[in-house]
Parts: sequence; structure tokens; C-alpha cells
Amino acid sequence: MLGFWSSKTLPEIDVALISRAFAEAPQTLTERHTLLGGRDMARPATGKIVCSCFSIGEKNITEAIEKQGCSTVAELGCRLKCGTNCGSCIPELKALLACTVRQTTIS
Repeated sequence: MLGFWSSKTLPEIDVALISRAFAEAPQTLTERHTLLGGRDMARPATGKIVCSCFSIGEKNITEAIEKQGCSTVAELGCRLKCGTNCGSCIPELKALLACTVRQTTIS
């Protein structure tokens, strides 16, 4: 068994969720992402998955930018946790920030 996380604290893991996966394997993409994240997602991902670690979708991210005022990757991380684990989604988060800010300015 091997685990990796890039944080100074241990990740929060829903042990019951993982135990249920041994009884019945996850069938859908969302169920698999939830299992990979180690916990049930409070808000289901919508749109294309950008952050695989926490199963955060593109629509959730653009909503946080447009309606909740997130303007940096750090703010998105605080609000949605995206970009706070492995970091592989950070370039896409930056692109979404740039694109959404540009569209908002034009509108």
C-alpha cells in the first residue's frame, strides 16, 4: 500500500466510504473520484473535472470566480480545495481565471 499527499497535515479520510467501496466497487466516474478523494464530496462536481483530487468541476470553479469573487488560485483553493493537493490542476485553474475574468470584462 502506498499513499502520497503534499501537505503538512494528514488528509481527512472518510473510512466508512472506503469500507463501502470494498463491499461494492464504485460504478460511476463521480463515485470513483469520490473514492480517490477519500471522502464524500459536499457538493457534486459539475462540468469537466479539473481537480481530480477533490473532484471539482469546471462549472464549480467558474461559479466561484464569477459569483463568489475568487480571483486567484489561492482563493479557489480556500473556497473549493482545488489545487491544494497534488497541484497538477493549477495551470488549468490559472487558465480558467484568465478566461473568466476576460469574459466578465467584455460583458
